[in-house]
Amino acid sequence: MTMKPFADDSAVDTIGDLSAENAPDAVMLSGSVEITRDKAGLKRARSLKALVDAICGELEAADLPDRLERAGKSETGEVANPFA
Repeated sequence: MTMKPFADDSAVDTIGDLSAENAPDAVMLSGSVEITRDKAGLKRARSLKALVDAICGELEAADLPDRLERAGKSETGEVANPFA
């Protein structure tokens, strides 16, 4: 893992086909990662664990609000229609 979670808008890490995109107020995960029962799977599992541990570490060290309202997103996670 090379990115520091929540540090900037430009960092992206990949593990298999899973992408972790950084933003100051969120880390977005998309795609998939296959954890196979071999050394390659162990490497991917450790990379995923390092990413989640880093995200949790940043969150645990912060004074967090109960809920963060992100611009353009509703409470259900749906994005507002820009053409409406």
